[in-house]
Amino acid sequence: MKKVLGLFLVTMAAGSMPSMADEKTDTLQDKHLGEVVVTAQKPVVKQKDDRIIYDMKSDDEAKTNTLKDMLKKVPFVTVDQDGNIQIEGKGNIRIYKDGKPNNSLTKNAKQILDAIPASLIDHVDVIRTPGAKYDAEGVDGIIDIVFKKNTSLDGIMGQVELQTTDQSDPVANIYLAGKRGKLDISANYTFVGLMAPHSESDQSTEVHYLNSGNDYKNQFRQEFSGNAQIIGLEGSYDIDSLNLITMSLNGFLNNVNIDGHGDVAMMNGSDVLYAFHENYDDSRQSYYNFDGKIDFQHLTHRHGEILTASYLLSTSNTHSQIGENYSDWIKRPPYYDYDRYFRDNDGRFVEHTLQIDWERPITLNHKLNFGAKYINRNNSSDGKQEHDDVVFSTNDFSHITNVAAAYAEYRFVSPKWSASAGLRYEYSYLKAEFYDGSADDYSRNLSDFVPFASVTYRMNDANTLNFNYSSRVERPGIDYLNPFRVEDMTQIKEGNPYLDSSRPNKLTLSYTYLNPKFMGSFNLSSSFNSDGIGLIRKDLDGKIYSTYGNIQKYNNYAASVFMRWQPSAKTNLTINFSGGWTKVENDELALSQSRWNWSGNMYLTQELLWKVKLNAHAGLWQSPVNDVYSHGDPVFWHGISMQRSFLKEDRLTVRLGVSNPFTQTQTYKNYMTQGDFTSKYVNERTARWISGSISYRFGSLKSRVKKAQKTITNDDLVGQKKSND
Repeated sequence: MKKVLGLFLVTMAAGSMPSMADEKTDTLQDKHLGEVVVTAQKPVVKQKDDRIIYDMKSDDEAKTNTLKDMLKKVPFVTVDQDGNIQIEGKGNIRIYKDGKPNNSLTKNAKQILDAIPASLIDHVDVIRTPGAKYDAEGVDGIIDIVFKKNTSLDGIMGQVELQTTDQSDPVANIYLAGKRGKLDISANYTFVGLMAPHSESDQSTEVHYLNSGNDYKNQFRQEFSGNAQIIGLEGSYDIDSLNLITMSLNGFLNNVNIDGHGDVAMMNGSDVLYAFHENYDDSRQSYYNFDGKIDFQHLTHRHGEILTASYLLSTSNTHSQIGENYSDWIKRPPYYDYDRYFRDNDGRFVEHTLQIDWERPITLNHKLNFGAKYINRNNSSDGKQEHDDVVFSTNDFSHITNVAAAYAEYRFVSPKWSASAGLRYEYSYLKAEFYDGSADDYSRNLSDFVPFASVTYRMNDANTLNFNYSSRVERPGIDYLNPFRVEDMTQIKEGNPYLDSSRPNKLTLSYTYLNPKFMGSFNLSSSFNSDGIGLIRKDLDGKIYSTYGNIQKYNNYAASVFMRWQPSAKTNLTINFSGGWTKVENDELALSQSRWNWSGNMYLTQELLWKVKLNAHAGLWQSPVNDVYSHGDPVFWHGISMQRSFLKEDRLTVRLGVSNPFTQTQTYKNYMTQGDFTSKYVNERTARWISGSISYRFGSLKSRVKKAQKTITNDDLVGQKKSND
């Protein structure tokens, strides 16, 4: 269910702009960082010591394309047909807007790509190894979407866009921005509908129980209907030339109705132990997330010195209920003496964060960064389970986390060399309370030192080498911690409230080559973790029992390649590809698994006659190895579209496209090959659909909402439910 729900969830539409202080700081850095520049034309790709930069405003295709199309051309980023975003084949990433983390964007990023016109984007940064100034989140990278900045004139502008497919999935979004005096405001709203047949899928599951020799078989069909809505409001006010206040409110809401039916059988050889028909009834899920931020930025008279104070309030709520009706029994066992199973659960999340950052240039080549942060995070969950309307299990659980952090970072910059090193300290106090008496309350203190180092050597304007080391912290989220025991006919699931945080590490070596016709980047990396949070799965009284523990060792060796070839002004070919070998070990269970994984995409654009543009893409994605039990087959996709812009300044754009024109259906397969079970899971859904969109830009805004250069980011959780799961 998680994978299918993820097909439609949406995120924030276009955002707003950094402050003039950003522009001054960038100018200072561009002058002295010795960035690689192609003298024959504006460089589309740049290399800095901690990031790859894709310059949208230097790519003519960004004038009429969506961000979805343009992100396929960004180094080391892949985007599949459902909008899943990955960096080097890994999907545990964070998305920023204008240097600021955006929780709604990260949690609901499925359709951000179609909601944002690329013409509004200045550049996109890919940060594969976040430094000490970033939270010690255990993520695979950060994508920072930076919007254009121009503050010379007052004005108002906007864009409206309508999209649909032959599968009846309507999308509408509107973006407005304006300026009056010292006040800048932008607002956006997006609506996405989910309808059949695009939301339908056929699923089959086969499980072989090694202890008993039994075989479980399930043939099921699911269908979803509902909608998602996104709102965003951002503003800034210039107090004077040295002081700036910025504010933002972002929200995401969705409601989904779930229908499904199927047949279940437990076999022993050719003998039927029991069988029944299953039908969903009164099943739905709703989710909302709201983030409110305020930043105060002060520039001193020392060029490049910045002080920023920030406050963040983030809250979300997930309500899910599942009703399953059982009928048409064959050999009904006495322990299944009920005809209806019902589960209802509410999960709540509230987070308050205070942060202060200080950037202090020492000399032209030396700079120091300092910062401190305090987080108060409260997760809670309550729910119940029923058999034939009789409650047999309840849940009332709260988990509180307080985090105090401080960091210091040193940076050296010269025309040939740049280097940075930093250390982050994080103290965590965790407390769990079980109001229903299901377990004893407990508390815990944790201390983590997180180092970071990076060195970059610019051989010349075309060739750059970079080496990075980073260490991060992964703290378990509410889904991993919640001890609520969910039990149905075939499985039992519960969290582990006594999980500790874990410490993944990463080494990266990169080479980048740039010239006007061809540019490329090659990356080697090694990631390792000796105390990771791992899945535990075993046979418990004939049911699949699942929980988590700090028992997993992880090693990954990967390579990734980005290439962009522009043989003519009308032709552009971009290739992103990554592959790697992963080994996961669980000494407690005496199990291990090692496998190769691949992901990538190819994107071709060709300008035809009469300003018609042809876009073609193809890609593959394989789920990474995350535990000792299972792995998945790669999934392939392809598509083609044509677009034409009309009116002055190409204000009106019409696009028609088809996804997977040579494939009617798409099949995803996952296998469990060791442990107490072996299994095969198959999910098949419609792959081919025709889409169309029309967008219109109006007005001529010369200003965008300003942004503080430092702000809050809380991205340290794993196992926290997201709406696209």
